[in-house]
Amino acid sequence: MLFNVFKRKLFGEGLSKLLKYILISVIVFFGLKTAEVSIQIAPFIKNLMSGTFTAGLMWHSLASENSSELSGIAMLPFRKHSFTFSYTGAYGLYNVITKSMPLIAVMSAVSAPAAAEICGMIICTLNGIFTASAVYVLKKHRIIGFIWAAACVASVFTEYALILLSVNLIFALIVLLYADPYNFINGFSANTNIRASHNHSVWKYLFRYMTAHKNYLINSAAMWAVGIVLPFLMNESVGTAFLPMGFAILSINTPLCVLISADPALDEAIRFLPSGTRMFCLPYFFFIAFNNLIAYTFYLVSFGVQTGGFEIKNIVLALIFALLGAFGSVFMEMKFPVKNYKTESDLWHHPRKYVIPAILLVLSVIACTV
Repeated sequence: MLFNVFKRKLFGEGLSKLLKYILISVIVFFGLKTAEVSIQIAPFIKNLMSGTFTAGLMWHSLASENSSELSGIAMLPFRKHSFTFSYTGAYGLYNVITKSMPLIAVMSAVSAPAAAEICGMIICTLNGIFTASAVYVLKKHRIIGFIWAAACVASVFTEYALILLSVNLIFALIVLLYADPYNFINGFSANTNIRASHNHSVWKYLFRYMTAHKNYLINSAAMWAVGIVLPFLMNESVGTAFLPMGFAILSINTPLCVLISADPALDEAIRFLPSGTRMFCLPYFFFIAFNNLIAYTFYLVSFGVQTGGFEIKNIVLALIFALLGAFGSVFMEMKFPVKNYKTESDLWHHPRKYVIPAILLVLSVIACTV
C-alpha cells in the first residue's frame, strides 16, 4: 500500500516515532494544565491557527524537491486517487502529529475548548491538509487556487464557519479525487536557460539557487514585510528604546541559514575540495549579511517614519548585528549541520535556528542598556 511506503519514509519502521511525537503533545498539554496557565483565546483564533498553520506546513512539504523520491514510484502502476490520498494523507499525518498537534495542545491547555471548538479545530486542521493539497495541484490555475484559499480563511470569521468549512473540505476531497498525481512531483526544470560562464562565482551560484527555489525568495520577502510591521508592535509593547531587539528577531531568515544542510552534496563538496570552506563560506557570509541588511533597512525606515527618525548608532548596530548574524549562521552550518531530517519543513523548523537569534537577542538587550 502506497500510504505505508510514504509513512515508513517519514516515521520509520513501526509506531515508536509516531507515539513519541504524540507523547510530547500530551506532556505539553498536561504540563501547562498543571501549571494552571490560563489565556482567553477566541474560538475563531483557534480555528484560524489550526487551519493556516497546518496548511502552511503542508504547502511547504508539497513544494519541496521530491523528484528523486517520487520518480521511481511514479513508474509503477497505481490508481490516481490511491497515490494522491496516500501521499497527501501521509504528509498530512506527519505534519499534524509533529507540528500542528503541539500547537493545538498548547491552545487547548491554556484555553479549555468546548465540544464545538474541538470540532472546529479538527475540521480546520483537515482543511489545512486537503485544501492546501487541492490548491497545490491546481498548478495551471494558481490565481483561482489562491482566491479559493483566501475564501477559506475569510470563512473562519463568519457565523457559519463550520458549515462552510465542512462543505469546503468535501469539495477539496473531490478535487483531489480527480487530480493528476504527477503534479506532486517537483524537480529542477531541465529547460532552464542558464548561460555558461568562464568566471566561476559563488555569488552567481547563490543567486541562481535563490531563483531556483522560489520559497527562499518568498521567505526573504516575508522577512522584509516583518521588518516593516515590527516597529508598530515594538512601539506598543517595549517602546523605542529597545530598537536593537528587532535586529535579533529579523535574523531568523531560516532557509538562507540552512542552505548547506539543505544540500548534502554541496556540504560534501565544500569539505572535500581544497580551500572549499574558505572559497564558499566567505561569499556565503557576505550573502547572508547582505540579506540581513536589506531586512534591517526596511525595519529602520519603518521605525523612522513612525518615530520621526533614529540615531546614527542604530545604523552602526544594524551593520554589526548583520555581520554577527551572518558569521554565527555560517559557523553553525559548518560545525553543526542539520542531518537526518525527513522533510524540508523539519529542516526549517529545527531548534538550531534559534541559537544565533537568541545570542543576538541577549546582545541587543545589552546594547539597549548601554
